[in-house]
Amino acid sequence: MSFLKTPLWRSAPMQMVQLFVQIEAAHDTVDELGKLGLIQFLDHNENVNAFQRNFVNEVKRCDEMERKLKYFEDSISKEPKIAKLLPSNLLTAVVDDEVQMDELEARFDELEVELKQVNGNQETLQRNFNELIELRHVLMKDAVFFQENPNLLEQPVEHSAKAPLLEENVDIGKQGVKLGFITGVMNTDKMPQFQRSLWRTTRGNNYVKDARIEEDIIDPHTGDKIAKTVFIVFFQGDRLAQKIKKICESFGANVYDCPDNSFERSNLLQKVSIRINDLKEVLARSKDHKKQLLVGIVTKLGSWKAKVLKEKSIYHTMNLFDYDVGRKCLIAKGWTPKDKIEEIQLALRAATTRSGALVPSVLSVIKSHDNPPTHFETNKYTRSFQEIVNAYGIAHYREVNPAVMTIVTFPFLFGVMFGDVGHGILLLASSIALILLEKKLAGKKLNELIQMPFDGRYVLFLMSLFSIYVGFIYNECFSIPMNIFGSKWTLINNGTAYDPTPTGTYPFGVDPVWKGAPNELVYYNSFKMKLSVVFGVVQMTLGIIFSLFNYLHMKGPIKYVNIFTQFIPQMIFLWAIFGYMSFLIFLKWCVPYRSMTPAIDPPYILPLIIDMFLAPTTAPSPALYTGQQTVQFVLLIAAFVSVPVMLIPKPLFLKKIHENEVAAKAQGHEEEHDDEALYLGGHGDGDHFEMGEVFVHQVIHTIEFVLGAISNTASYLRLWALSLAHSELSSVFWERILVANLHGNPFIAFIAFAVWITATIAVLLLMESLSAFLHALRLHWVEFQNKFYAGDGIRFSPFAYSKVLSGDDEEN
Repeated sequence: MSFLKTPLWRSAPMQMVQLFVQIEAAHDTVDELGKLGLIQFLDHNENVNAFQRNFVNEVKRCDEMERKLKYFEDSISKEPKIAKLLPSNLLTAVVDDEVQMDELEARFDELEVELKQVNGNQETLQRNFNELIELRHVLMKDAVFFQENPNLLEQPVEHSAKAPLLEENVDIGKQGVKLGFITGVMNTDKMPQFQRSLWRTTRGNNYVKDARIEEDIIDPHTGDKIAKTVFIVFFQGDRLAQKIKKICESFGANVYDCPDNSFERSNLLQKVSIRINDLKEVLARSKDHKKQLLVGIVTKLGSWKAKVLKEKSIYHTMNLFDYDVGRKCLIAKGWTPKDKIEEIQLALRAATTRSGALVPSVLSVIKSHDNPPTHFETNKYTRSFQEIVNAYGIAHYREVNPAVMTIVTFPFLFGVMFGDVGHGILLLASSIALILLEKKLAGKKLNELIQMPFDGRYVLFLMSLFSIYVGFIYNECFSIPMNIFGSKWTLINNGTAYDPTPTGTYPFGVDPVWKGAPNELVYYNSFKMKLSVVFGVVQMTLGIIFSLFNYLHMKGPIKYVNIFTQFIPQMIFLWAIFGYMSFLIFLKWCVPYRSMTPAIDPPYILPLIIDMFLAPTTAPSPALYTGQQTVQFVLLIAAFVSVPVMLIPKPLFLKKIHENEVAAKAQGHEEEHDDEALYLGGHGDGDHFEMGEVFVHQVIHTIEFVLGAISNTASYLRLWALSLAHSELSSVFWERILVANLHGNPFIAFIAFAVWITATIAVLLLMESLSAFLHALRLHWVEFQNKFYAGDGIRFSPFAYSKVLSGDDEEN
């Protein structure tokens, strides 16, 4: 398999390089390097203000072009049919390198002016059209208002808001005094507040009628549909008229002059209808012209955006370079993998030829005492596992990479907690579906709930396989046992009991007879609890072995100091206690205590370990093997001795090493270290060495390991707890929801099946899988990686168009 050949064990060897590029070839050189994506450039101008850098004007120019492209995109997004053509992935956009930025900028200017003019005309036409539509509805609704109350201005009404006004003016009304009115249109959601404001302002001396406009009015600026309502307010007096008009204005209402007799309203309505028809044709032509313009833009928008983003990233990168005025060249420094230097040389030659520069660009390898960035070459399969590790911290340069083992251990521990053949098959189907849709979904913006499983589709694939594997070991499929090979226990007494001696060993996994047995829970608890401890000890041991690989990679005496004062005592302490506990677990599994002569009960391991500490000189009874007391006493002494070995010698050795380095430096014999040996776990800066600080650090590290060995081992019991919870919950769903309702009414059985499958997917597949995932993550980040992984490195982030166009480049 190709992923096994991927160099994941340690980060790729890095080298600092320096570039001398002539000004006329700088743009093409950075362009070629952006296509390769192999150099992480350093900032030569970190103390220079961003507005004072050499190519700030070019960056501003690109920003302005980006603004215009954003304006085009916003205009297109308002047209749903055309918006479907918007590019979802700039990585696949075809960029025309022959088109110059000057030509593109001029084209953007022309399109922006034309589009603004079209938008302005359409907005004006739409606003005029809306006013005519509103006026038509005002005339129609007002006619209804007046028809409903033909004597409104002559006869008083004894209820509602108009009562106080009319009661006071009944005599005047009979003498021919008419009430004034104001009519208009406003947003429907403002009507309640509008009426309350009118009531308070006029002290109830008004009468309001309103009616909802059936059709939605289109906002000329946003294009959204707005619900509006026609209203008419009756009042008396000029002072109230002024107040009401101000209230209408404050609520954004459109007030219209409406004739007070039906003949004039009918004539005006006829004229408005004619104008609406004419304006409708003009508006339709304006929309067609705009659509044609936007269609011409959307077909090239992806290419234009990619071109502008590339240009902007080029000038951003060139702003990192040092400008040598005398030699008229740019000087750049950066990190690159050692085995990629030849590719960079070829790209530089191609850029020189393309630009027509007379002086070729010069690439030189330079020594650096800075910490190199960390780069792991991954593929689509290993990338997800590497990101799981990177989420905790980036590996130090040339530090052992936990992702090597995470590829196997992470899905395996998930399977231990989630082990069920049925649920594993459902997860497998989901992961295969995501893998098959890989080409279709890659690069697209997905919903967050879909994006996360899609990014981790290969992690999900392995998790499902291990869930199926462990499910066969547990012998569970939707909590039901599978009798594949035939039980090795024989029924006796007319099927009421089992023969106490099985006929053999079940070939693979747990014998199905244990499911449903009276002591089922006791058996599975013991089995899964002990497995959790064994897995924890094995993985923590692996973490300590990884620390040895880190120490062996160091240069100088610090290597041996760490091996003898860290690795060896840590391994002794862990295995003298918890390794011995694992040995007792296997011993208990292998020895048939009840078949011995005389028969004895199997020992309880935890009390035995406690007695090993509290009564080391007392012989265990009964002894599990010959020389048990001596072995336990030796292991106990070894565990206690390993603690001061971890605590005391290292600070003394570090002080001696530091003194030797200072002496060598004073004599001019300072040793130059290779880049690959930079991961040393520093023990001093310059001529200064703080013995107290180093000793305190070592005390903390020792206490953390000793206490962590105990707490981390206990933490692995979460494997047992989650596995048991998953199994019991699955069993409850199966028996209480499905099996209990299968007999009787078929409709009830169908409903029960629907509820069962819904609960299985929602709780067991989604919630339980997420819980198991997070617990597996914690076991790797804390219990495993804290044994060897510093995670304080710098991620290799080269200048690459793939990152710029995908939006992953933070700097650009």
